[in-house]
Amino acid sequence: MRERDMTLGQRGFSLLELLIVMSIVGVLSMIAIPRFSNAIALANTSKVQSDLRVLNTAIVMYQAEKGTYPTSISTDLKDYIVDIDNLKPPKGKCLLRTGDTVEITAGSYSLSDDHTEALCQNYKAGDFGRKD
Repeated sequence: MRERDMTLGQRGFSLLELLIVMSIVGVLSMIAIPRFSNAIALANTSKVQSDLRVLNTAIVMYQAEKGTYPTSISTDLKDYIVDIDNLKPPKGKCLLRTGDTVEITAGSYSLSDDHTEALCQNYKAGDFGRKD
């Protein structure tokens, strides 16, 4: 076989075709990555809101039963929340109703100074969510 016959049967992509494909992939990733990041922030926000509501309900039940507010989430509320040791805030961004985002770095939830409600990095359940 001659060299010319082999090259005719071996066809690859041209540089222009590769540039076009890479441009399309770049545009798609510019659209998809921010949407994916926003979806993670929404999921984190929902988890924090849900956890804080569960904790606030347990605080009310504890107060109604004991006549005083709890001093510790992990010890006082363990009879009111199943698997309380694994109830931790997610790491990452969360949305606040003010329109801002906050980076959650706390390893656990805390109680307010008067022990009447649960907090996540000093934010209440009503502080989290989308801007109205």
